Amino acid sequence: MSDSILPIISILMPVKNAGPWLEECLQSIQKQSFVNWELIAVNDGSKDNSIEILMDFSSRDVRIQVLENPGSGIVDALSQALSKSTGTFISRMDADDVMPAEKLQLFYDAIQKQPGAIVTGKVKYFAKAEVSKGYLEYEHWLNERCEAKDHWLWIYRECVIASANWLAPKEAVTFDKDMYPEDYHLILKWYAEQRQVASVCEVTHLWREHPKRTSRNSKHYQQDAFFELKLQHFLETDRDENRSLMVMGKNQKAKLIQRFLKKRNIEYIAVDLEHLYRFAEVENPQILSGVFPDSLVRDGIVDLLAGFGLEMGRDWWWL
Repeated sequence: MSDSILPIISILMPVKNAGPWLEECLQSIQKQSFVNWELIAVNDGSKDNSIEILMDFSSRDVRIQVLENPGSGIVDALSQALSKSTGTFISRMDADDVMPAEKLQLFYDAIQKQPGAIVTGKVKYFAKAEVSKGYLEYEHWLNERCEAKDHWLWIYRECVIASANWLAPKEAVTFDKDMYPEDYHLILKWYAEQRQVASVCEVTHLWREHPKRTSRNSKHYQQDAFFELKLQHFLETDRDENRSLMVMGKNQKAKLIQRFLKKRNIEYIAVDLEHLYRFAEVENPQILSGVFPDSLVRDGIVDLLAGFGLEMGRDWWWL
């Protein structure tokens, strides 16, 4: 590393069979207007030409370091990269995605204005074929959080900060072994620590949609895994055992919540949408909503619960 390049931002990037997209990804990092970065790419047992591409780029750019995963899987790869990082701030990248050229500069400017915060920005999916409705809805929802600056109110609904679209102080970043989804777990820890979130209201990450995405194919990123993780964090962070716990809805998500609670012998009161008046019959409850109806009905539920003195993010949460 040249003395003239002091790595202020360390970018951690696990790489597994990313050959078809890796060159474009690396080029987008090299095109950053903010140049004081280091990329620590960890090859996670790739069977394609990923390592050759990484070594070629590394040979021509001293800011790119290539390592082999001493373990297996994304958490081990991230931990290895973090252990070798020298930056003041940490960011992440996925080897099949693309960085807009101003991403790191926007993030760095934001964290200078709000030291200690977690910085994130808007996302945009792209694909050779049409992007699915579900992913477009998630994109829109994430971008709404950036505009409203209300990430923590929605913490149990979805992963409120995209996995490769954040900048954080180095001391805030850890990856716990065997904790999946690892990105959501990290963000739930930041929530528990009540770290501030600084939003950049510009697109700072381009998410590539393709059939081989890890989130599409790994059991670690399926609905049951997300529910197990988010509900465990709810019990550890927000659950008040002196208050009655209520579960709203009778759909599949509500059943997942109830099954989780039953396995842990946690008492709860089930309430369906036809009997929401029951929330007024229980003094100072905590409520987990397994339903997420259309916006008109949601607004009605918010108003109803507010009328009972119950506040989103304090007394009740969308899941």
